[in-house]
Formats: sequence, C-alpha cells, structure tokens
Amino acid sequence: MKKLAILVAILLVPITIGEEKHEVILITGFEPFNEWEENPSALVAMALNGSHIGDATIVSIILPVDFNQSFELVRKAIEKYEPSIVLSLGLNGHAAAIHVEKLAINLKCNEGKCSFIKNGKLLQISSLPVLKICKELRKHGYKARPSFFAGAYACNFIFYSTLDYINRQGLQIKCGFIHVPPLKSQKEYGMELQDMINATKIAVMAAM
Repeated sequence: MKKLAILVAILLVPITIGEEKHEVILITGFEPFNEWEENPSALVAMALNGSHIGDATIVSIILPVDFNQSFELVRKAIEKYEPSIVLSLGLNGHAAAIHVEKLAINLKCNEGKCSFIKNGKLLQISSLPVLKICKELRKHGYKARPSFFAGAYACNFIFYSTLDYINRQGLQIKCGFIHVPPLKSQKEYGMELQDMINATKIAVMAAM
C-alpha cells in the first residue's frame, strides 16, 4: 500500500485542458495500519480518483499514517491542484455509521505521549456543512451522524493541520473530514465499499 501511495502521488497530473483550469476536489484516504490490513478510506479515495462530480474532477491521494509525512503530501497537493474542496477520509474501526466531523483539536497522541500539533488555535472548525451532509446521507438511506471528536491520532492530525494551513494562508477552500466504518467483510457492523463510495459522492455534492 505504501508503494501505491507513492505511485499515486507521482502519477497525478494537473487537470487542465489547454490553458483552462477545471475545478478540482481533493480527497484523501489513509494507508492500512495496525490490525487493519485494508483501510476503506483509501479504497474509497482511489475508487473516486479521476471521476467527476458535477463539473469538478476528483483527485485522490493516499496518506501514510505518519505525523511527519502525511500533511506534506496534502500541502503539496493543495499547492499543485488548487482544489475548491479538501475532503479527508479516515477509518473509525468502532463506527457503525458514517461520522461527519465538525471539530479538529490541536492535539496529537502516540504511544501514550501527547503534544500540541503546532502553536495555533485550540480548535479548528470544519468549513463543510456537516448537518446538511448528514441529512443528505440519511435521505439516501445511509446511517450518518455529526461527530465532535475526531480522536487524537492521524485522522485528527490531518484534519487540524489542513484547516490550519488553509486558514493561515487565507485560501478559499472548503475543508472537512469524514470517518467511515470498517468494511462489511472486516466487521459485522461494517458497510459495503460501494455504499461508502456512493455516500462520499453525496457528501461532496452537499458540500459543493
């Protein structure tokens, strides 16, 4: 999966026709980690890579579960593609529904040690319409709820770091984070991959 992430980062090219630049939506997922040999967030992201939602093209990247490398890939992708929306996906192994995150906290924890992500605000707030996204997902038959705690590990780290970067740079980019459940094949309470893909499309359309 790490080789795939590197390959994806290298192969993706700007979405342009002639000199005209088209709207891009950046979707990120994470590599497998710990006991999770497949990370559905990565599978969803890669399934959508190169597809179109409305007039926008989806560009996806897969991130390592690493505090040092993950945000650098996101920052470089933002600079390269100038997306209108950045939607990061992550796996919540205990979730039986889609969790649309509202808050990112300035905290990272690993192996029992916690520290601030950086010298910044205590909280960053999603610029995506969290309640609207949940409403649209439920309308289409998907279990979804707003969440106000994205953990204190890699998911929260990339959520906070991306929002912080966008706000500090004064960029007109919407940004948010969604936790997906495990795959149905991984846990009895999980969700089928195609349902996660469809739900992510609905979330993007609600955010546009």
